[in-house]
Amino acid sequence: MNRTAARMPPSRKKPPGGFTLVEMLLALGLGLLVAGWLLEALFSHGSLSAKVLDRLHHREFERRARRLIEDDRRLASLARRQPGLQAAACNLAGRQPLLHLELPAGKPPITWSLGAAPSTIWRGQVLMRCGPAYGLDGQPNLTGSWQNRVVLDRAEGFGIPL
Repeated sequence: MNRTAARMPPSRKKPPGGFTLVEMLLALGLGLLVAGWLLEALFSHGSLSAKVLDRLHHREFERRARRLIEDDRRLASLARRQPGLQAAACNLAGRQPLLHLELPAGKPPITWSLGAAPSTIWRGQVLMRCGPAYGLDGQPNLTGSWQNRVVLDRAEGFGIPL
């Protein structure tokens, strides 16, 4: 009998079709790593989608505000850009007047202003319209009540269209 054969430890054979504990732990760790990466990608995609949707909604609100300004300009006989504080017929509360529109026949003027929000429910600077209230038909009620309302929230950098 050969002496080298007697000194060799008995060989361990893998059972057919089985995995060792090390292989199982390695596969589990790799699977958890991939699952974590996928979850992170899904959550970041969701937050990015929410930001894009919020920006699209804000742009639509900006378009609506510009349409309101254009409708008010059609009513006005005289428009002044950036009037002094004495030109505003409403309480601006520190907001900067952007546009002052004189209405015909002694009707109250319309003033558009930009600045600090009137309360904490708003998320930044606001664009406000001070003038005749709108009726149920969607037209300004030139003989009725008066409104000083926020038209656009987060209006930083909003410009009055020419």
